[in-house]
Amino acid sequence: MSDEGLMAEARKFERNLLNFFWRQGVQYSEGEDLVQETYLRLWKYRGAYRPTAKLSTFLFLLARQVRIDALRRQTRREGREEAWGREAATSAGPSVGRADAREDVRWALSRLSEPLREVVELGVFQDLPYAEVGAVLGIPVGTVKSRMSNALKKLKEVFDERRP
Repeated sequence: MSDEGLMAEARKFERNLLNFFWRQGVQYSEGEDLVQETYLRLWKYRGAYRPTAKLSTFLFLLARQVRIDALRRQTRREGREEAWGREAATSAGPSVGRADAREDVRWALSRLSEPLREVVELGVFQDLPYAEVGAVLGIPVGTVKSRMSNALKKLKEVFDERRP
């Protein structure tokens, strides 16, 4: 089957994939994103597909991996946000709640220059590897590492300034 034929066949499963994610507790809009990510993986791994298995089996295998990866990213992102929120709460005093701490993190990020903020957003909150961050921003991996280091130092300074 040609690549185009495979993609046309795969589009027939869009609703089934969306329902697959929905039944796992994924919101509709996030489910649409996961379906698209599944299609991207199908395209990436199209050479691994063997006609001996049903296309639906291959798609749902990919969808399952997409969901697992999304859960891992979410867990890491929440952990980082919580840690940064604790740092913000500690620097502001004991009366700061979780929502206030998250707002403090947003405020601290706004104090970064655009290049530093972009690296933090992609590397930390979007959980992209440095190589992908570099590709997105069109900069070498070494520059990504340098900017990330500078961004984290600056964020520490910002939080330390707020500490009583």
